[in-house]
Amino acid sequence: MSFFKIRLTPSQRIVVSFLGVILTGSLLLHLPISQLPTSSATYWDNLFTTVSMVCVTGLFTVPVSETYTTFGQIICMLLIQIGGLSLISFIGLFALRGGRKISFVNMTTLQESLNRTDTKHFRRFTKSVFAFTFGAEALGALLLSFHFVPEFGWSKGLFTSAFVAVSAFCNAGFDNFGSTSLLRYIDNPLINLTLAALIIMGGLGFSVWFDFQTQIRKKGSFRKLRFHTRVVLGLTLTILSLGTLLTLITEYNNPATIGHLSFGNKVLASFFQTVTMRTAGFATIDYTKANPITLLLYIFQMMLGGAPGGTAGGVKITAFLTLILYARSEIMGLPHTNFKYRTIDNLTIRKAFATFSVFISVFLLGLLAISVTDAKQPLIYLSFEVMSALATVGVTANLTPSLTQAGQLIIMALMFFGRIGPMSFLISLSTRKPSKKETLHYSKSSMLV
Repeated sequence: MSFFKIRLTPSQRIVVSFLGVILTGSLLLHLPISQLPTSSATYWDNLFTTVSMVCVTGLFTVPVSETYTTFGQIICMLLIQIGGLSLISFIGLFALRGGRKISFVNMTTLQESLNRTDTKHFRRFTKSVFAFTFGAEALGALLLSFHFVPEFGWSKGLFTSAFVAVSAFCNAGFDNFGSTSLLRYIDNPLINLTLAALIIMGGLGFSVWFDFQTQIRKKGSFRKLRFHTRVVLGLTLTILSLGTLLTLITEYNNPATIGHLSFGNKVLASFFQTVTMRTAGFATIDYTKANPITLLLYIFQMMLGGAPGGTAGGVKITAFLTLILYARSEIMGLPHTNFKYRTIDNLTIRKAFATFSVFISVFLLGLLAISVTDAKQPLIYLSFEVMSALATVGVTANLTPSLTQAGQLIIMALMFFGRIGPMSFLISLSTRKPSKKETLHYSKSSMLV
């Protein structure tokens, strides 16, 4: 744990750890042993790829399969895995397994990296995170191998299965098929449903799965799941159902996307797009051929993201629900913000509001900046790209490689900001303590709004 001896706040340590992995990863990918003889990737391309992988986004300027050797692709897998769980989590795991004592500050850093506030059973929780992650990825790779081994042969088929499974669970969206992602597998139920399951499991949050595990050990049932778990499951089911239905409606007769498919495959494709918009980044349709209303719906879904404490990005579905409930209570003049016979505390509401405000502000600033650097690109595609980067989704309307270098720099900054988290990133930059004047409670005053 010598890394943790640096005098930094928990948020700053998380930022520094990600920066360190990005620098190291970009150098490793730039090595000749990582590059195919036909590769024309520059260091800038490798840096962009590394940022995208560590931030589990999925955007790229050069395709993985056309750029990197097997060694390079193994490095890519490691970057995605570290990005999904964070370097600090790995360091913490090794320390816990070695029986080393972790200080309070270091434990706080670990908790923040896993987005967990409860210190109870934290050691068991940390170990469960890795056990569940590797178990889910192994099962996903096994299922995918039933298709990829017959298609590519044993060695390449197994490696492809492992690569895609890791990428899916970490919600990274990278594959080693080429620049067309999963377009040729749009009607393959095994690949679509396996990847969708991995994406959903990664996006639900580790606290949800730890709660499942705890309840099974105690009672052998799910009757006493935590309130957070039940809310996340309900929201996830609602968002996936509505998203699938809306995509089916808006793209039903579009022959360039799903219009040419049978009804069952239309539902499958619509479901997969809704799942991947939870920050996964895979695609089975060409988004340049989707209707503008569909892209707007996807931008909103990307903003929502997944649940906190997992591999997904975005505002987080629980934060958005909190804001909706708070707005409802204010409109109706209710004294408290209630939901399902629970009252949401003011601190949670303030955090949700701050996170949402910062997220939307950064989105608008990013969109403004990239509209200047890449003014010739359609605004709907730029909006799609910016939200995809900030929410660490990774879908694109084939725009990323054609952006200017300044535009790509903006996308990299947005991916990094989105992976660290709006509040964590801003807190890491803040070294100034609030002045005495800022902490005083002054006389109240009304202001028209």
